[in-house]
Amino acid sequence: MSTEWNEKEHIREFLRKSPTGMTITEISETLGMHRNTTAKYLDMLVVTGEIDLKRMGPAKAYFPARRMPISALPLTAPPICLCLTARLEVTEATPDAVSLFHIPEGIRPIPSINIPSPIFRDETFLTNCRDAVAGTPGKYRTSITQNRQQTDWEIHYIPLVFASGAAGCAVTFTESTIEDEQDTWKERYTALTEELTEWIVHISPSMTIEFANTAFCRHSGRTADRIVGTRFLPTFQPDERNRLESLIATLQPGGSPVTADIRAIRRDGTPSWETWTIRALGETGGHVTGYHASGRDITTFKQCEEQVLQYHQNHEENVRKRTIEMQQANKALMTALTEKEELERELLFTRQAFDQASDSILLFSRDGSICQINRTAEELLGYRREELADCTVFDVNPSLTREAWDSMWSEPEPGRKERIRSVHRRRDGTIFDVDLSRTFVKAENEIYFCSIAREIEKK
Repeated sequence: MSTEWNEKEHIREFLRKSPTGMTITEISETLGMHRNTTAKYLDMLVVTGEIDLKRMGPAKAYFPARRMPISALPLTAPPICLCLTARLEVTEATPDAVSLFHIPEGIRPIPSINIPSPIFRDETFLTNCRDAVAGTPGKYRTSITQNRQQTDWEIHYIPLVFASGAAGCAVTFTESTIEDEQDTWKERYTALTEELTEWIVHISPSMTIEFANTAFCRHSGRTADRIVGTRFLPTFQPDERNRLESLIATLQPGGSPVTADIRAIRRDGTPSWETWTIRALGETGGHVTGYHASGRDITTFKQCEEQVLQYHQNHEENVRKRTIEMQQANKALMTALTEKEELERELLFTRQAFDQASDSILLFSRDGSICQINRTAEELLGYRREELADCTVFDVNPSLTREAWDSMWSEPEPGRKERIRSVHRRRDGTIFDVDLSRTFVKAENEIYFCSIAREIEKK
């Protein structure tokens, strides 16, 4: 007997360490027991309700027992409770359960199909019962209509072990009140708002804070229990407080919310900007039951907005300055163009006068090449203008030597005129006498030799 107890105890202890379940083979190999002996002890423990069995195809998996003994059920069960076997037959029912579901009096167990209540036709209800029989507890909400009144119920499914060791389940029914629904929704809402980075605040009609999420608590530097019950508006500056209060006064349940950008002061004393969106709560057209406010810090956004505005102002100022500068430059350009046209007219007039002069006029550079020539010189010398580009002063005046030319350029004096008698040579080689007036002229920091010649006619 002692050996049997020890082996069963080893199996219990081993399954406690393996909550996901083990097969007979795994248990026998691990504990070093014969497979048939292991199967015998497992069946004994299942009958006594100490472990649970779950079939997975041809295999059997054993788990630590998570069942309540039926003897302990009256200590914890509410007034409405049912006990079901693995076949979903009702073995026991409290008087309130018999009245609620119209369970026939008589011999137990009674098959669920013989119970007239519609809940025993609800597949979800039956599936949860089967799961509880298999060892999985659960919870379910549903509505039951009785005497033409609909009631909300919260159902709990409890794995159960009968005195015989057979598995079953207990089903308890608790009426779900409005307060329970409110608490449930409050828990859900709190869970949703805790992870938000936005500030969430619930405000009563008297403008006191009833709820604040973690983000707002972190922003204000106070815990939730220190924030709840304090006034909402005094957290803002007086001028912003009055503006926000005026906006809130316009809110109605079911209407559009109001959004306002508020100047604020951070806890470290630095200025900041906050944006708040506030909505009135309550039935449409009814009284306000509270306010839902969400806010966030928009200081960075406002700073960027100011920088963009300043950039546009600077840009517009730069455009204005550049426009004035371009207008001035355009005016100067127009003036320059006018002066250029006048110069071109003067130059044209000078050129015409230069070409129409009765004397031959030639301009020579320091090396003796011809720079300018008028039409009279072309006619007198018999050259075309482009041909004279290859001629020098020595081709025009054969009597001039290199030494004499260099001597004239030793001390050039612009403006000093000299009149002499000399000779020129035509293109065909004819040499003729000329009355020559020569001088030096200076233009653009360059000095040129100017020769004005008139042919001396022979008598």
